[in-house]
This record gives sequence, C-alpha cells and structure tokens, in this order.
Amino acid sequence: MSGRSDNRPKPWLQPLLFMLVLLAGPCCAVSARAESLPAISVSISPDTVLVGDRVRCSIRVEHRNSESASIEGIDSLALKPSVIMGARTTGTVSGPGTRRDVFEYEVAVFARERLACPPFTVVLRSSDGAVMNRFPVHAPKAVIVKALTDSSMHDLRPPKPPVRPEMPLLLLLPFFFTVFGIALAILLLLFFLKRSVRRSAERIDPGQVALRKLRKLSSRLSGGMPPPACYEELSNILRSFLENHFRIRALEAVTQEIERDLEKIGTADLDTVMTLLRQADLVKFADSRPELDESRQSLQKAEEFIRAARTEKTQA
Repeated sequence: MSGRSDNRPKPWLQPLLFMLVLLAGPCCAVSARAESLPAISVSISPDTVLVGDRVRCSIRVEHRNSESASIEGIDSLALKPSVIMGARTTGTVSGPGTRRDVFEYEVAVFARERLACPPFTVVLRSSDGAVMNRFPVHAPKAVIVKALTDSSMHDLRPPKPPVRPEMPLLLLLPFFFTVFGIALAILLLLFFLKRSVRRSAERIDPGQVALRKLRKLSSRLSGGMPPPACYEELSNILRSFLENHFRIRALEAVTQEIERDLEKIGTADLDTVMTLLRQADLVKFADSRPELDESRQSLQKAEEFIRAARTEKTQA
C-alpha cells in the first residue's frame, strides 16, 4: 500500500553508527579510569631479613597528569628503631592524561620479629601547589625480622681453643718433590755452565791477551797518554796475566802476597815482574812521576817477561 511508511534503517546509517561506537568506547574507558584515580600500591622486598639488613619499600601512586603527588608520614621517627638510609622519587607518564610516581625508601632494619610499613598519607596538589586531596593508606605488608643469635641465649659461651689443621701429607709430597726437582735442575745447569765457562777460559791464552793489551797501551802512550796512567794499566795487565797463567790470586792481592806466591812456584824473571809492580805502586800511592822513556822501557820489560813465561810453560 502506498500509504505505509518504510521504517527500515537506511543503508548509509550503519557505518555512521559503527564509527560513533568506536569513538565513544575510548572516551568512556578514559573517563572510568580517571574516576578511579589515584591508584596506590605498596611493595616491600625482601620479606624475610636479619637484624641489620636493608629492605626496600616501594610506593606507586598513579594520578592525573595535572596533579603532583607526595608522601607524608614516613620518616625515621615513624620507623624507629629502624633507620631510613636513602629515598628516591621517579615519575613517568603511564597513559593518556595520567602519571605514575614511584617513591622508594631503603631502610636499615633494627626492629625485632616484625616490621610493618607505618601508616602514611598520599597528598595530591594542583599545579599551583594547593592541596586538592589526601588519601590515608594502611599498608598490610610487613617484613619478618630474624635475630642474629638464638633468643634463648643469655650468656656468652666460652671460646673454644683453636683447632690445629691437619697437614695433608699426601697432597704436599708432590709439591715438595716438584720443588726439589726444580732446585736440582737449576744446580745442575749452573754446574755445567760454570764448567763450560772454565773450559772456554782455559782455551784462551792469557799471554796473547796480555801482549795485545800491551801493544794497545804502547800506542796510547805514544799518542799522548800520561805516564802515571800508563803504569796503572800496566799493573792491571800484569796482575791479570799472573792470575790466569800461574793460577794465583793477583788481582785483589798486594804486591808482597804476589811475590810470596811466585816464589813458591819458582817463577823465572821474578825480579823483573816484581820491579814493574813496585814501580806501579809508587806511581799510585807515592805520587811518583816517571818519564816517558821510562814508561816505554817498562812496557818492553813486561812484554819480555810475558813471552818468557809462555815459552817456559810450552817447554814444560
């Protein structure tokens, strides 16, 4: 019939209604969440400690972004005999139009048996600092505090004498054997090194070494070396030759000791070498000043003595 009205929804209205529902849903959720603010939670960790340990108390307050939160009622007097060692506050944005502030307290526990968080008040202030609301909180959580010693103990026990530890010989024997082996190896190494050095020293002709040093000393004397300095080096050359050639103590001995040792050996030309050593002593200790020609003659006599001593050893 043409007079009947058509009540069916228009096709273009369905998408519009769907969009309105989507937009209204978050607005309703935000409004419901804002009505439930502030949200306050308390956590304490750990839940069991010893006397003198530290616990961490964390208070989370979620409120509107336009407000600021603070805590009143938590101080050292409220926690006595425990002590607040440190406090810290952090804040983050938790959602659209909301903010979460976390108040953390580190407490050194000196109570006995049980420590509960004291009643405190969350104060919300506006941006200009005016108090908008107060929320008293009684936290049900507590920490069990254990004593360091048995509570039934009233007197100190007498100290026990120290116990002498037993020496594990089976464990120490390998260590001793290892140390002994290392020491023995080092001694053997030193022995063979000393022996090889001695053999190499024996292969070196001390007469050749002394003659080469005398030639260098003669060249230096001709080049302007003072005669007193020449006699000092001449004495060192002769003493080194006597010690290495005749196996006597000459480098650190005085002239009389060298003469006595050479007399025991029966050295030829003993007077020559002793005269040279005495002249060197006079230059060194008596401030004698020999001439250049006298120094050259002394070098020549020293060379003749060394050659004669080498020849005598070769013939023997």
